[in-house]
Amino acid sequence: MATGPSAGWVQSLLFHRQRELLREVAREVGADLLFLKAAWADPVLYGARGERTGSDLDVLVSPGRFEAFAAALEQRGFRRYEPPRYRATIEWGSKEWTYGHPGAWMPVDLHRELAERPWFDLDASAVFSRARDWRAGAETIRSLGAEDQLLYAALHYANHLYEIDERHAGDVIRLLGREALDWSLVFREADRGGMRLALQLLLEHLRARGVNVPATPWESDPWMRARRRIIGRWIEAGESLRRRRPMGRRSGVLLERPVLSDRWGGLPGWAIRYAALRALDRVLR
Repeated sequence: MATGPSAGWVQSLLFHRQRELLREVAREVGADLLFLKAAWADPVLYGARGERTGSDLDVLVSPGRFEAFAAALEQRGFRRYEPPRYRATIEWGSKEWTYGHPGAWMPVDLHRELAERPWFDLDASAVFSRARDWRAGAETIRSLGAEDQLLYAALHYANHLYEIDERHAGDVIRLLGREALDWSLVFREADRGGMRLALQLLLEHLRARGVNVPATPWESDPWMRARRRIIGRWIEAGESLRRRRPMGRRSGVLLERPVLSDRWGGLPGWAIRYAALRALDRVLR
């Protein structure tokens, strides 16, 4: 009995067509563009067979061209998801804008940054300087360098407080099976970006799944060990990388993020930013 194409295979074809559309937009506005997560992993790591699915297409736009890229996207019928109550928060406080399209195009997550500030940082300009072209059959896909792929995966889980599945970790496992990483660069950028514990949790998970990755230079530090025990109340980092219990309404920001982040000023910095954006939200309403 003949069967039709799988949903994953159809999505892989849509990814391919939409990458071409977004490259066209980038050329139009003079922007550099990096494809992230499934938009990169499906063709590069999984052979574009539809095994690596995603709910949207994620891209990082070069600093200084984000708004121009967004405007050109809107000219092609895409519309930004903008809850009326949070216009200022989306406009000035969000690291990404989400776009939908009334036609067949997939939603686009348009990133101007990769990290949730002020908790973490992964400098976009530095990321673009380390970016590389990845071959996927006849297509060349511009994306993060191998080290930044790992760092971004650690950030992705920390940004979402581990409320996402393990697809991104699966991408990293496949990546490490084919690429040798500069671990000194990984550790240096994790230290600089305030995400040492976030990286450590991901590496613990990878080791539990049989991947040979080095221990971090800070694992034996007494303060890091204390933070690791505390975060273990909420986060499991073994064969699974996930939450142990649902996140409370405020505990994620007030308790968990300050433990995950290396930055002492993270919580007061977040509080000031939050208050300012919410005040602007009210003004715009």
